[in-house]
Amino acid sequence: MRRVLLTIALLALSAGALAQLGTDWSGRLETRLGLESTGDLTAAGAEARLALDGEVGSEFFPTAAFRVELRAKTDAATDTADVRLDEAWARVFLNDGVIEATAGNQRHFWGSTDGVNPVDRLNPRDMSVPPDAEKLAVPMLHLRAWLEHDVNLEAVLIPAFVPSIAPGEAWRDEPTFASPPGTTVTEIRPLRDERPEASLQNLQGGVRVQWRPAGFDLAASYLYVYRDVPTRSAEAVPTGAPGEVAVQPVARYDRLHVVGLDGSVALGDVVLRGEIAYLFTDDPSGTDPAVGEPSFHVVIGAETPVPDGPRLVTQVILDGETKPDAPTTETGELDVAVRAMLVATYAANARTDLEVAWVHDLDGSGLVRPGASYTFADGVTGTLAGLVAYGPDASRYGDWRERTGAEVSLRVDF
Repeated sequence: MRRVLLTIALLALSAGALAQLGTDWSGRLETRLGLESTGDLTAAGAEARLALDGEVGSEFFPTAAFRVELRAKTDAATDTADVRLDEAWARVFLNDGVIEATAGNQRHFWGSTDGVNPVDRLNPRDMSVPPDAEKLAVPMLHLRAWLEHDVNLEAVLIPAFVPSIAPGEAWRDEPTFASPPGTTVTEIRPLRDERPEASLQNLQGGVRVQWRPAGFDLAASYLYVYRDVPTRSAEAVPTGAPGEVAVQPVARYDRLHVVGLDGSVALGDVVLRGEIAYLFTDDPSGTDPAVGEPSFHVVIGAETPVPDGPRLVTQVILDGETKPDAPTTETGELDVAVRAMLVATYAANARTDLEVAWVHDLDGSGLVRPGASYTFADGVTGTLAGLVAYGPDASRYGDWRERTGAEVSLRVDF
């Protein structure tokens, strides 16, 4: 990371001597207070961000750009505090802007749909509160080229693996371990986290080709990455005493080959969007508990404005995963799940925005997230948001029923 900052500093200093350098400071202060239906606090903290953006060259045809952002966050409800470097990258424009190369901490978004993006697996996420799942900036080299015939080509190289941040204690499902037949579990050992080390053989990367003629776009992508959320399994370790074993939980991050297609088309006021991705793993039969199952994910959606009403986004999400029925199963069986999502946003007036998102799974569970924001003055916004989870136990969202609650925040942008 020090090399990235040094590169940015050298770029700024050398550019200041040779060309026009323009910089812009920005920041944000935000405080939040959240309460669950159980009476527990979910948030009671503040966050600060400070960013420096810069461009080298003319205003309309820059030759280089950079960004550095620092974030500080503290929360008394979860007893956490951290300060970290967020986005920090340097970018150069080559061949009259036809090619751009960016190195450093970055976020990139692949895909066409909103909310659920199965082809977008470049960045891990902060899963502290799973419904939020904010993307994390990670070190990468990103190349983009605008070619002839409305073709856009992207290539990404990720030199070091960064996992997603695990869910907070309130959102975490503790795994259960069954002892092998004829044995007794005498100890459950601390989790062994087998994350990939930084090495040449553990490099990650991907390519995406997008065709964008007037009225629609179509893209194909391939990613060679690690699963950023671990596959958890358990090993039975003999203790030396007859019939007694210790359980060793293990978290492994599987290699994935992700092949994806995505696109959108405008039909009048309606925009149709879709994505499909297939995840190939090292266990194609889906029978190895230590390796995540191969899966496919399909998202089909549409968005349109309602005259004098809200803007609507609808999606149908199909998830398929190969899962074994029993330890003796030779070939896993396909487990299919279907969800539907509806998002409505409405600007009630120049200061007030309303939004509601609803996700319902065919297992009978669902999640509703209403929210309202009010702009008190330029750069000062207050927000009231809720979360309602429902469904039976062991369903996709049913285990989050106790997380039902509300959060109020005040944000100042400058």
